[in-house]
Amino acid sequence: MGDNPITLEAHDVNDNIALKKFVAIRKNPAGEEEYIPAKAKNFLFVVSVDDYEYWPKLNNAVKDANDLVSILMSKYQFEFNQLTILKNEQATRANIYKSLRSLIEKITPQDNLLIYYSGHGYFDNLLNEGYWIPVEAKPLSVGDYISNADILKLVENINSQHTFLVADACFSGALFASSKRGYTDNVEKFKSRWGLASGRLEVVSDGVIGENSPFAKAFIAYLKENDRTKFAVSELIQFIKLKVSEVSEQTPIGSPLLVEGDEGGEFVFYIR
Repeated sequence: MGDNPITLEAHDVNDNIALKKFVAIRKNPAGEEEYIPAKAKNFLFVVSVDDYEYWPKLNNAVKDANDLVSILMSKYQFEFNQLTILKNEQATRANIYKSLRSLIEKITPQDNLLIYYSGHGYFDNLLNEGYWIPVEAKPLSVGDYISNADILKLVENINSQHTFLVADACFSGALFASSKRGYTDNVEKFKSRWGLASGRLEVVSDGVIGENSPFAKAFIAYLKENDRTKFAVSELIQFIKLKVSEVSEQTPIGSPLLVEGDEGGEFVFYIR
């Protein structure tokens, strides 16, 4: 928001140069307060499933989620009263939808949202659509799943300043546009809708039992090792891409989501 100095420089065929300077003023929509990072609430919505009813059980989905929540709550500006977590039998299709709809009603333009999903994913080649798999979903019963299209529609209707959607699941890479950003002094002033997936349209590793998946391990390592007061999601994404590629064949992907509401900004994490 506020004044944005812009300089235009034009060159003709004789190498003459003309400069034009002006200021573009970006104003808040009527009735909407300017976003102030120090006043922002960081909501956290976590879904993790190991113990599926009909799908193969996973090794570390719940542990990954628990470890991530622990470091976010202890080191970064996330609070337990803004946490919603659905584990195993709680992570039904109905409960996931209900929780996301509740966030639509609760979150304001002064707030941020981090969504983390850890569980099975599925890609339907016929429909060219990816899905999250709730705990009670049956194989080959697409009506039991939650489609990327539905997830994006819900995210699109959450009126946050920043939403960061993270999916550690197979075939979760069909959510994204492409972008390169990362200027943390200004980037949080503009709304953003970013996503990060543990792989593209591929099977991804759940890791050794009792540890973390390669993706979650890299994510948590960055959060633990960081000693700066703040960082943008693009910096986190680059670290995860590098670390995961060193230990596995999967290819994490992270960029703005294909939804309305992204204005060129980024979610910025602050330490306590």
